[in-house]
Amino acid sequence: MRGVAAIVVFLCHIMVQADDLPYDVDLLHIFADPDVRSNYRFAFGVVGYTCVSFFFVLSGFILTWAARPSDTVTGFWRRRFVKLYPLHLVTYPLGMLVLTGALTSGKDVPGLFLIQTWVPDNRVIFGANGPSWSISVEAFFYLAFPALLPLLSKIKESHLWGWVVGAVVAVFATTVVSYTSISETYQVWFSYVFPPVRVVEFILGILLARLIISGRWINIGLGPAGLLLLVACVIAPNVPEVFAFAAVTVIPVLLVIGAGIKVDTEGLSSPLRNRVLVRLGDLSFAFYLVHISVLVAARRLLGMDKSWSVGGAALFIVVTYFITLFVAWVLHTFVENPAMRRWSRPAARRDAGKTGAAAG
Repeated sequence: MRGVAAIVVFLCHIMVQADDLPYDVDLLHIFADPDVRSNYRFAFGVVGYTCVSFFFVLSGFILTWAARPSDTVTGFWRRRFVKLYPLHLVTYPLGMLVLTGALTSGKDVPGLFLIQTWVPDNRVIFGANGPSWSISVEAFFYLAFPALLPLLSKIKESHLWGWVVGAVVAVFATTVVSYTSISETYQVWFSYVFPPVRVVEFILGILLARLIISGRWINIGLGPAGLLLLVACVIAPNVPEVFAFAAVTVIPVLLVIGAGIKVDTEGLSSPLRNRVLVRLGDLSFAFYLVHISVLVAARRLLGMDKSWSVGGAALFIVVTYFITLFVAWVLHTFVENPAMRRWSRPAARRDAGKTGAAAG
C-alpha cells in the first residue's frame, strides 16, 4: 500500500508550479498541450491529499499495533527520531540547494528542526524540500503518542466505534470551521498542515488498531473499500479544496487500510503483497523525501522551457521515477538502515547484543 501511495504522490507532484509553491519551476508544462495539462490536473489534482491522509492514519495504526507494554517513552522517541532525522538531515540541504537555489535562508531554518508546520507561511512550510512538511506533522504525532495511547487504551471496546464516529465528525467540523471562519490565506495551513488538526487522522489509526485487535472491525473487503475510495477521489475535485484534504476521503481511507490489514492478518492472497510492491513500500520514506528534488533538478537540467507530446512527457515521468527510486535505494541502504541499526537502541543494549551474538 505504501508503495502504491508513493507512486501516486509522485504523479501528483508533476503538477508542481511556481504559482502553487515557492519554486521557480513549472513541472506540468512538460505537457505541450494545454488541454492535456488541464486533464492531468483534474485527474491528479487532489488524490495526493488522500495519500497524505492515508499515511497519517496508517502511522497511528502501525505504532499502536507494534506497541509493547515494556517499551519506555524515551526508547520510543529515540527510535522515531532515528527513523526520521538522519534521512531528513541528508535530503533537506539537498532540497534547499535544488528547490530554493541556496543553502542558507532564514525561512528554511524551522524546517531543519521539523517545526515548519507551526508557521503559517508557505515559504517556510514548503520552501526547502517541501515534502518534509509531512514529517514535521509526523514528529508531532510521535511526541504525542506516548500520551495518546494510554488515554485511548482506556476506551471500552464496546465504545470504540462511537469514538471513530466522533473522530470522523471532528475531521468534518474542523474543515467546516476552516472553510467558513478562516481566510483563504490560512486555510491550507490550518486544515492541511497544522499538526493539532491532522492528529485526528492519526487517532483514527490508533482506534483502528484497537478495533482489529479486539475483533470488532467490520471488514467490507479490499475491493469494495477500494471502490469507495475511488468514488471519493472522483467527488473530491468537485468540492471546495479544503474538503478534499481529508473530509471527503477519510472514511474510505480508514476502510481501505482496515481491509488491507485484515488481508494480512488472515493470510489472504492480495496483489498488494507482491514482493516488488512490498519493496517499494520499504523505500517509500526515502523516495518521498527526495522525489521533488529529482523532478525539479531534471526539469532544470533539460530546460525550463521544454515541452513535449504526451509520449515525451510520459518518458520524462518514467525516467525520473526510476532515478528517484535509485536515489531512494541509496538513501535507504546507506543512510536509513545503518542509522536504525546504529542508533535505535542505547549503546549498552547494542553492545550487549553484539556480545550475545559473538557468544552464540
